[in-house]
Amino acid sequence: MAFVRGITPGVVSDVYVVPTSGGEPRRVTQDNTWIMGAPAWTPDGRDIVFSSTRAGLASLWRVSASGGTPRPVVGVGLNASYPSVSRKDHQLVYQQRNFKNNVWRLDLSDEKTRRGPPSIVISDKGPELARPHFSPDGKRIAFESDRLGYAELWTCDSDGSNCSQLTSLHGTAGAATWSPDGRQIAFEFRPKQHSEVYVAEVGGGPPRLLETFPGSDNGGPNWSRDGKWIYFYSNHGGSLQIWKMQLNGGSPVQVTTKGGVVGAESSDGRFLYFAKFDVPGLWKMPLRGGQETRIFDQPFVPFSWWDWGLTEKGIYFINFQTSSPATVAFFEFATNKIFPIWALTNRPFLGLSVSADGKSILYPQNEYSQSDIMLVKNFR
Repeated sequence: MAFVRGITPGVVSDVYVVPTSGGEPRRVTQDNTWIMGAPAWTPDGRDIVFSSTRAGLASLWRVSASGGTPRPVVGVGLNASYPSVSRKDHQLVYQQRNFKNNVWRLDLSDEKTRRGPPSIVISDKGPELARPHFSPDGKRIAFESDRLGYAELWTCDSDGSNCSQLTSLHGTAGAATWSPDGRQIAFEFRPKQHSEVYVAEVGGGPPRLLETFPGSDNGGPNWSRDGKWIYFYSNHGGSLQIWKMQLNGGSPVQVTTKGGVVGAESSDGRFLYFAKFDVPGLWKMPLRGGQETRIFDQPFVPFSWWDWGLTEKGIYFINFQTSSPATVAFFEFATNKIFPIWALTNRPFLGLSVSADGKSILYPQNEYSQSDIMLVKNFR
């Protein structure tokens, strides 16, 4: 039997085989990357066909069941997944998906009122357009995109013009956040089996690895207000918690004890606001010691821990409790009330960012996702 195993569902996967009579599974591939759907056997039982992003966008590959170097399947396009091979007649079918994601900008006249409808600032024909983040001066945007194949970091002007590629790591990079002085960007990157925290100079140069916990998943970086510390999540010790570490090195310091995945420091540096991996709502805790409290309760939606932005007067977030698909909303600290601002027209994707002056919001949205069943004849 062939199957897919990963330490992080969907993100880090490889193909394994195990005898149907039982025994120890044997690893066939060594890619540590996305595998889309179940693998399929060739009729002679010698090869395994699978979908992988090992060379960028998802495509079909085949590998000997005894191991070796995967080979691309000839005649198959990009965004290919879920292969199936007929036992006779030498035919292969697979799913081919087409995506279109946009990053929208919603301008505000005050904290609770929009200034007209949103507008598109970034558009991509691919699944990975996510987690935009305003620079401190609001003039630039960092975001992740697989427009050239791999998920890399890009920057552009606030109107979407003058895009340039920040990283070229040929892997999965994302979750970019600007330093308070706008000179550096922290992000997570998965070079092999685990995610790590890196820091890149906006002006150029190779990214620098922040030595956190080797052998653990470390990511979701965010900066302290003074720019001297970076908060990040890690499953070091067996559970996802938020830690912080000085930019110039030193030992990580644990911040949360009851779970945490993405955090942001308050403007006065007294509190940490954060989301948890599998518990609804947003939370708050004093950084000088004290108990955590839940700010508000929202339904748990996978990856929604990225969908919020902190300001001095409240929190902007994607509200999934409203009518489908969701609403951009504002939670006001002074009144503990939630105010709807804009009803989204399609399903939101990963991330939400608020400009430092509180006048603009960025959020990604999936405009369409279409699938076709493709047939390859004379498959050998």
